[in-house]
Amino acid sequence: MKTAERNIILVPTDFTPVADCALDHAIEIAKLFNHTINLLHIIGKKTNEQQRERILGKLKKISETNHARTGIKIDYQIEEGSIFEEISSTASNLNAEFVVMGIHGKQGVQHIIGSYAYKVICSSMVPVMVVKRKHHHVGFNNIVIPVGFNADPTPKINNAIKFAKYFDSVIHVIGVLKTKSSVYKIKKESMLKNLVDYVEKAGVKIKAEIIVRSGADFDDEVLRYAREIDADLIMIVAERSGRFNLVMGRNDAEQIIDKADIPVLTVIPNSEYDDDESLLSSFFDPLGLIDKP
Repeated sequence: MKTAERNIILVPTDFTPVADCALDHAIEIAKLFNHTINLLHIIGKKTNEQQRERILGKLKKISETNHARTGIKIDYQIEEGSIFEEISSTASNLNAEFVVMGIHGKQGVQHIIGSYAYKVICSSMVPVMVVKRKHHHVGFNNIVIPVGFNADPTPKINNAIKFAKYFDSVIHVIGVLKTKSSVYKIKKESMLKNLVDYVEKAGVKIKAEIIVRSGADFDDEVLRYAREIDADLIMIVAERSGRFNLVMGRNDAEQIIDKADIPVLTVIPNSEYDDDESLLSSFFDPLGLIDKP
């Protein structure tokens, strides 16, 4: 049964340090938005009743300890099945706002079969934030938003403005061009100039930059820029369909997720969120990057 409003943050946990980092991030966001947290541990079919009770005990201890420390309500549950399916279905059943998940990055055989984190993201119908380490402060002071140049993003920047005002953030819009054509560059610079003027008139700080470099890798340029400005969040669009190439290169999203040290907020197109007015949900596609039918 879904809740009446989208105010739950789902945190999958395997009781590892990176899962603790995810809970740490979720708690800070929950404080800001008056959300609750739901811990999820996924078990296999061979898990016996004694093991299940031991896992429930661990979840209960984490819940009670962090509730006492922070005052945030933290529920918990166990589901049996595949992590790729259960995270998505649990988030949908809970009507979760989004998922915060700790990841290790690619290790060993994952180099061959692909990123587990990316598979979870592509199976989820709600936005996913992936983290690898504890936050160093509260909020999002600098947000990097990579953009493609398929359409003028200005008409759909309003939701990003609302989000940035709440955190007093600086929005950093970055585009990457692999051609040095002056005509093409001037056209895109004009597009970004209109965007900057529009956002500044709304009272939000914004910076925009076009990186022109032949043979540049999109993901490397985004991450380099994020490091240079000490960004707190990268927001990307990662589509499961062939339309993915309209946003960025086919593997760019996965590469950013694997390589980034800061949180990455990733969204898969979902019509359920198109008209959503909640603060976080409205930010998931602020620049209209999602190719809608």
